[in-house]
Order: sequence, then C-alpha cells, then structure tokens
Amino acid sequence: MTILSDWKSKGFSYPPERKVAPPNGMLIYRAWGSSSTERSGYFSLEKPESVLDAELRFNIEQHGNGVHFVSTFRLKEGFEYFVGPIAHGERDLSKPASQVFVDNPIVKVVRVGKFQVLLHDFTVVRHEGSA
Repeated sequence: MTILSDWKSKGFSYPPERKVAPPNGMLIYRAWGSSSTERSGYFSLEKPESVLDAELRFNIEQHGNGVHFVSTFRLKEGFEYFVGPIAHGERDLSKPASQVFVDNPIVKVVRVGKFQVLLHDFTVVRHEGSA
C-alpha cells in the first residue's frame, strides 16, 4: 500500500486515503488563477461555483494564491490518487472539503473542455504582516 508520507505539507488535515481511479476514469476539478496555474497536482471532487465558494473550501489565499477560474479534468482509469480533508485553520471561515492529490498529473489527467470563469462574488487578497 502506498502512503503519502508528506501529507501535512500537501495541505491535508489527516493522512489521506489512497484510491485508484475507476474504469473510464473520474472527473476532478482545479480552481486556479492569479499566481496559481491550471496545471498542478491539487484537485477537488467538488466543483466550486464562485470565488468565495473556492476560498472557503480550499484555503487558496493561505497558500499565497488567488482564484479566478475552474477547470475540469479526467483522472485516467487505473491511476492512484490520494483524497482526504483539507487542513483549515482554527479561526478561518471555511466549509469542510476534501482535496485530491495526484502525483505526476501531466501523464495521469486530461482536461475536459475549456476552463470556466468563476463568479466573482468575493476578492481574495493576500495581506503581508499584521494590521
């Protein structure tokens, strides 16, 4: 059994579960934009509908990123992935959510269609230092 040894640094609150994509693969989603890119090993099983939805689920600002878009990908059948709860801070406003991590996604995932612009109902701004 493969274990993701550095799960804390990957943003999981608990050790994630190792799974294998089913026949015909599975849809996964990536919220991105600003300093984060469309291509990464971090995905979700839930498709965010807006910037606020994405921030509350995925702690995007905490990792120094902004968000404007969402892309749909298909994880190809038979490839392993890790899924588990996202680490949220004790005092942040958040929705419980899971994250999917795929090692070496360039060969394991394919984009489905074009990316979509998220509803901009919130602006994510990274603040440096204290107020």
